[in-house]
Amino acid sequence: MRTSKRSKSEIPAERCAHGATMEMSQSEPLKEIPVSAMVRHCRQLLSERLAGQPPLSGLVVGCGNGNEVVYLQRAFSSPRVFGLDVETNFTPAARAEGCLLRADAQILPFPSGVFDFAAAFHSLEHVGHTEQALDEIRRVLRPGGWFYMGVPNRSRAVGYLGSANATTWQKITWNLADWRARLGGRFENELGAHAGFARAELSKLLTERFANVQLLTEELIRFKYAGRLPQVLLNMLLAPSIVNYTAPAHYALCQKPDA
Repeated sequence: MRTSKRSKSEIPAERCAHGATMEMSQSEPLKEIPVSAMVRHCRQLLSERLAGQPPLSGLVVGCGNGNEVVYLQRAFSSPRVFGLDVETNFTPAARAEGCLLRADAQILPFPSGVFDFAAAFHSLEHVGHTEQALDEIRRVLRPGGWFYMGVPNRSRAVGYLGSANATTWQKITWNLADWRARLGGRFENELGAHAGFARAELSKLLTERFANVQLLTEELIRFKYAGRLPQVLLNMLLAPSIVNYTAPAHYALCQKPDA
């Protein structure tokens, strides 16, 4: 990943860090902004932990089309939630908020200790040096700030089944590509595979940098499929003996130490 020149629709990093004061457009209701279950789950958990604080400042690392940023801005009634990505395939709604940067997760263009929370929704598996990106995320969080993340489960048997915007053929193709990479010994993020991280690997990466590390894989899956799958089936899929293979992804919430 490389840091590239910003487009006209993006704001300077220093303005992000010190709090932009633009008016937020309220033309699109929160429930109509298309985001995944993990973004809604992130919002719920952060709302519980950051309730009562003044307008929050947050950063979405690898924000894709930017809808996740707009959703969190609306959810927290704050114009100080920003997103960055190495691409600029942002939706018109996200561009209109003036909250996006083109930048590299491994060299975040912000001062230290300026964000109340950060999130990475299935993006860190695409970063060349995940350790460096996590170090940077920790740096820009204020003491006590929260970090929510989701990444593919490297140990999964099958993936992509819950991808709402993918066709059945795409899901089959992606799984075949994963298994070809496994059999060829190339199932590594660094080699371009959509591999992700095994549970123990992710836990180690986070506990070396953060406090209060909570792995939320089972909780997120229950949150996502509540009312959509029978409880007995969910219990079977999330049984401790097999969940490391049935879970398509891992999720975690952790906190920057106060000192």
